[in-house]
Formats: sequence, C-alpha cells, structure tokens
Amino acid sequence: MIGRCVLALALAAALLPAAAVAKPAPGSIDAALAKAYGPYYTESGGESDWDRPVWSTSTRRLIQAWKRHIGEELTGLSDYGWFCDCQDWYWKQFAYRRIALRQKGQDRAEVTVRVTVMRGAVVTQRLAMVREGKRWVIDDLFNDSEPKGVKASLRRELREKPGE
Repeated sequence: MIGRCVLALALAAALLPAAAVAKPAPGSIDAALAKAYGPYYTESGGESDWDRPVWSTSTRRLIQAWKRHIGEELTGLSDYGWFCDCQDWYWKQFAYRRIALRQKGQDRAEVTVRVTVMRGAVVTQRLAMVREGKRWVIDDLFNDSEPKGVKASLRRELREKPGE
C-alpha cells in the first residue's frame, strides 16, 4: 500500500512540470504580429521587414551579419517583403489574421498567419516565436519563398560571395 502511494506521488510530481507550462498569451503574440504586419496597412510599408523590432536576439544578430555581408546589393532575401511574401501589395486591401497558435514549449510557440496581400492574393505563413523577457518575438519565418525558414536563407546568403 505504501509503495503504491509513493509511486502515485512520484507520478504526480513527474507530471506537474508539464501541467505548469504557461501557454503563450494571445495578446502578447498579437502585439508582436501587429509590429510585424502593421506597416503594410500604410502606402509606404514602413521600414524593411528585417529592420523591424520583432526579431529574436539570435535572429537580429544573424540579420545584422547578413546586412554587413550584402551591403547595398540586392539579393534573393532583400528584394521582397518577408511578412507579405511579396514585392507589391495594395495597402487598402492588405490584411492579416492569426489562424493558429500552438504551444511548443514553455517559451516557444508556433503561429500560423494568413496574409491578404491584395484582393485574390493570399499567402499563409508560419512563425516560430520565442519569449524573451516579457514579450514574444519572431525567431523564424516560413512561407512559400522560404520553406526552410528565413534563418536558413540568411545563413545561405552569408556563405555566398556578394555578387554571386
């Protein structure tokens, strides 16, 4: 009998950390998405997607190295908007909507976003997000142009010589 109680307590203790994992707060996630996608609601589109304050620390470091590496050169990654997966959009018809949010760990989440670039042009993107401090930031972005993720493409372009 005592053995069963000890076993039950051990099992309950083992399951406790799994139950204690905090789910990402949709409001925090949505605030990050608004910073990423919001500028597309304006005619200019704001600063370049890679310069927006929405990226994780590790991704920002990778972006900075990439920017130094390419200089003013136009590359596969620098010739389109990452968050619209487009070169052109119509700001009066632009819209985005979070359609899925999945917990991937205590400080990790995956978000699926449907983006309407203009009437008839819709793309779906998947964002790997991480919590840094109290806010959620984007660690990687996957879409039709970057099926392996923006980070993989940044690393690839860093291996290439500028002008190739």
